[in-house]
Amino acid sequence: MSLAPSFLIIDKPAGITSHDVVAAVRSVTGIRKVGHTGTLDPFATGVLPLALGPATRLIEYLDESKKVYDVTIALGAATNTGDPTGEVIREAAIPALEASDVRQVLQSFLGERMQEPPAFSAVKVDGKPLYHYARRGEVKRAKPRRIVIYDLELRAMSADSLDVVITCSRGTYARVLADEIATALGTAGHLSRLMRTRSGPFFLDDAIGFDRLAAMASAEPERTWEEVLLRRGAREERVKWRPRDTVREELSPFVRRPIDALSHLPLADVLPGDARRIRNGSNPPMPPGSTPMGGRYLVVSGVDVVAVAEKSPRGPRSLKVLKA
Repeated sequence: MSLAPSFLIIDKPAGITSHDVVAAVRSVTGIRKVGHTGTLDPFATGVLPLALGPATRLIEYLDESKKVYDVTIALGAATNTGDPTGEVIREAAIPALEASDVRQVLQSFLGERMQEPPAFSAVKVDGKPLYHYARRGEVKRAKPRRIVIYDLELRAMSADSLDVVITCSRGTYARVLADEIATALGTAGHLSRLMRTRSGPFFLDDAIGFDRLAAMASAEPERTWEEVLLRRGAREERVKWRPRDTVREELSPFVRRPIDALSHLPLADVLPGDARRIRNGSNPPMPPGSTPMGGRYLVVSGVDVVAVAEKSPRGPRSLKVLKA
């Protein structure tokens, strides 16, 4: 069975990279082309959407403009990475805080604001990611970027931590926001926990965790997901896997079709014969009547995405075509 093209939502565990997740899914499914739609830091958990096969060509057209993070902000110390993996660079006493005071501060962060990417990030300056300079002790700064904070909900608090749900725009660094919030409260802070519960159309409730993925893939019961999915070296004893066809079959309930993942785009439906011609280079059909100039739309045949097209002054044109 083929899962491609489709999107698979992984609930990433802590302690591994997004690349580790991609490698594991590529291995257990046998699908050569697998790509994530946006990284999660190793310490973070939660929603990591993966594009399988030809769906990798559709990543740029996803609407992941809204993200939701469930975080814990540790108060009293800021780290150079903004998370628990870094070194403490600033400490400050924690004042006595009331929930009403915290909520008032959180409200002050809502709306549009400018945010400077942190030193330990993949944003490039002079052709290299910022973390390249930070690891060498060099100071480089990226230009602040416009972000939007839609909501900050205080879920719980203790004398030295806050549990907050952040609803924000794409490009927001929760690590930076954590210290900004702590500073506004009269102390310092960093993220001690981050779980992404939503990335655009992808939600944690629809994700599969590595425990379950490992159980699908392993032919040896009682093995941990680390033993099953993280094949680190040729000398290590490898867990025997089940047939990939079986794994793909059991994974099928967890995938999202491109037509569903790209539901924000209007549809132009064509007959199978027209779909073949478009895939062979013919022009796509006219867009739906409400499509503005420069607007994008999906060309579909039934539930299958044929192409992503654009309304242009010279007529409709295909931006990306998916082979059958």
